Amino acid sequence: MPAQGRSRLPAMDDTVRYTVLALVVLAYVGGGVLVMVSAARAALTWSTGRRARRRPDAVDPALQQHAAAAMRTVAQLANVDPPRTQVVALLGASRGTGEVIVGDGGLAVTRFRPGQPPTVVFAQAALADLTPAALRSLAAHELAHVIGRARGSAAARYVWLLGYLLLMLIGLVLSVAALAAAPRLAGPAALATMLAAVAFLALQVAFDRREEIAADRFSITLTRDLAAAAELMGFYEEHLARPAPRGRLGGLRARFEQRWFATHPAHAVRLEAMRRHLVDQPSE
Repeated sequence: MPAQGRSRLPAMDDTVRYTVLALVVLAYVGGGVLVMVSAARAALTWSTGRRARRRPDAVDPALQQHAAAAMRTVAQLANVDPPRTQVVALLGASRGTGEVIVGDGGLAVTRFRPGQPPTVVFAQAALADLTPAALRSLAAHELAHVIGRARGSAAARYVWLLGYLLLMLIGLVLSVAALAAAPRLAGPAALATMLAAVAFLALQVAFDRREEIAADRFSITLTRDLAAAAELMGFYEEHLARPAPRGRLGGLRARFEQRWFATHPAHAVRLEAMRRHLVDQPSE
């Protein structure tokens, strides 16, 4: 009996060790995927801005004036100086078909460069295919981002990535140390690291969504035109939203991406937030 007990112990320890090793690998593969997704989002933002800068501005000069006038109007309502504006043919790669041609970078993006004033870059479709009221709604939304960046630190937006990488490094060191010194603790350490990484990413996505909702509320406070905001959201839905995936698996994947990785809330959620803000903040 004692000999049998001693013969089982090494086998049990090996099983625990391999299980813990699998958990560590799974945790850091999952963390690596999250890092790659975050890096891809940052690269997409950079690529959109770069393509906007390199694309020649072969647009009607009247559209440039139209964009500047819309921004001046909302800036005057906000009692701030209007940022610079620019109109380009497309933001990103072309996605539209037929009469309305849009880019996958959207209708407008605010470009921030160190040492230079911010510039709101509009796609030509925003000037050519939106009503003046919807254009003002879009301009007010971008103005909110300009004001928000002016009141905050530009570097703070990227601190989260440094913190995320630091979190993963600490978790890796602790998990490896636990694997060597106390294998039974390595599994919980790896699992805790993975859960913390997911929570960290979820907090960043939540922050981005809160920022978008705040910009929407700022916009509706200035324009007080929910119909214009609905027109703008409808344009995005019709011309910029990706087609809904087919099948149950595709639907689950789309909901998962929207839940964990989408930086913008669903359009229905944004419109409802603006509607409630109008009710809570009646005009004087």
